[in-house]
Amino acid sequence: MKWTKSLRGRLTAAMAVVFALGAANVVIYLLDIDQDLRSHIMNKQVDALFAAAGTNSGTDWVRNLPTRFAEADWHFAVYDSSGALVLSSPDNGRPPSLLPSGQERIEGQSASISRPLGSNVLVVQKSDWQERQELRALLRVELAGSTFVIAALGILSFLMVITLAAWVLRSVGQAAALARRIDAADASKRIPIDDLPTEIRPLAVAANGALERLARAYASERRFTAEAAHELRTPLAVLGLRLQKARSEENVDWDSVDREMKQMARLVGQLTALARAESHAALPMETETISMSRVVREAVADMMLLFEDFQRDVYVEISDGLSVNGNAGQMRQAVQNLLENALFHGKGTTRVILRNDQDKVVLDIEDDGPAPATDERERLFDRFHKHRQTGPGSGLGLAIVRQIARNSGGDVVIAHQETFRVSVVLPSAKGMTALGANR
Repeated sequence: MKWTKSLRGRLTAAMAVVFALGAANVVIYLLDIDQDLRSHIMNKQVDALFAAAGTNSGTDWVRNLPTRFAEADWHFAVYDSSGALVLSSPDNGRPPSLLPSGQERIEGQSASISRPLGSNVLVVQKSDWQERQELRALLRVELAGSTFVIAALGILSFLMVITLAAWVLRSVGQAAALARRIDAADASKRIPIDDLPTEIRPLAVAANGALERLARAYASERRFTAEAAHELRTPLAVLGLRLQKARSEENVDWDSVDREMKQMARLVGQLTALARAESHAALPMETETISMSRVVREAVADMMLLFEDFQRDVYVEISDGLSVNGNAGQMRQAVQNLLENALFHGKGTTRVILRNDQDKVVLDIEDDGPAPATDERERLFDRFHKHRQTGPGSGLGLAIVRQIARNSGGDVVIAHQETFRVSVVLPSAKGMTALGANR
């Protein structure tokens, strides 16, 4: 049913069930009170009879007890310890059956009670049919009045539930209205949580977190689109001019065209890699524990032919058993970007050193090229900024490496020394596991 999907409907149904249980409990109590009242009245009447008769240690005084009292017929019987009948009053009446001392029996039209009498047991029985009818009539009146009160309280409670539900859900409705106004044009809006009920607040906090991640991803995509369009405009224009010249001269400079195409392909590839890394930061993907020792070895092996073509030496020192948390494909690409940066922009021997530093895994890639000026080191991580603006490359390599490192909880820095050294510092997977266990 539709109303069960509504919080207001569920609150109303829950209140109705609770109220119905309470009303049923009241009715059951009023029905059971008949037995309690009969027992209470009989005990009081027996006490009054015994007080008027002047009890003694014998049993003869029982014969003096009135057999008609308070509009009811009374019967008395004395039983000895063996259960034999000692006397009965009135003599011509049917004696009440034996009851253990101190017990009561409430039947349809009579009530019995037993009292100890020395070593004997006195059983008192009265026929209280008329008294019971009067008691029932009184209870019916009380029950009718209670039913009216219960009905009035039920209606009042129902109205209070509706009012309370409307009050509780007002803040939820306001939050929903604000959420409907959140769009790409103004992605900074968030659902207010201060006035929300405590039970609903975690849902709003989670929704705000999702909106924050989506906003970062959307901003990253917009930035990527704008920068890609800006950077591709020049090579596309150059390629278009070359093709126009080839059409007019009927002589195609295929080497130049091929070079421009490769440059654009490389630029598109790096832009895609940067967008993927930034999307990983905005909307975290599944991470895994990866062997950094293996990733660095594989990246160096993939680049060895290029280093040989450039007649450049590579010195490799890799410690075994070093692992980090991250994405294996992106981490391999980050190492390759650093090797390409050393190959195309550096000189001399390239040194690749992977080492353990307490709970950190540090990758140093160094060549004999001069280090950048202190004020330029941080700017080299900006997009499209190059150490030599006239040199080859797109200026995206270090930006990609830093973003991938930060996705794994680390960072990238350019060391303060005379030669060009880039250091990637990542949290060790073993160190993070130990930290989580200590917590």
